[in-house]
Amino acid sequence: MTFATWDDSFRTDDRFVDAQHQELFRMVNDLYDAIVGGKGKEVLTSTLENLIGYTVEHFEEEECLMNEMHYPVLPRHHLRHKGLTDEVIDLAEEFRAGRAVLPITLSHFLANWLTDHIKKEEVALIKYVQAHRTAGVDSSAVLAGAR
Repeated sequence: MTFATWDDSFRTDDRFVDAQHQELFRMVNDLYDAIVGGKGKEVLTSTLENLIGYTVEHFEEEECLMNEMHYPVLPRHHLRHKGLTDEVIDLAEEFRAGRAVLPITLSHFLANWLTDHIKKEEVALIKYVQAHRTAGVDSSAVLAGAR
């Protein structure tokens, strides 16, 4: 079942970043499928941990690109990334402790991050990168090098 649907409104027009975002959508849908399918806590925890790991990696790679491109709002963007990361890590901790219900908190996470963050902040980042691209600085090369 599809919970989060990728469409052109999420496109940044950067092949590498869009591929990462599509992978995040896939992982969110995997988590949702595990929730709806009544999977055990072990499966849900593992799926959530994979989503968190990929999210953290994605944010680190983006920040590497921002640094390389001298993105003027990098400090604010970093704080936004940290806030979202902290939120999803807290969600995982609350779930592991039996104090969180994933469907509600997952919906909140998606509303704040997939919709708001990608559509507003990350599209702006990629537009900046494309407008200020210098010789030898390619987002896919910078992001791939961050791994």
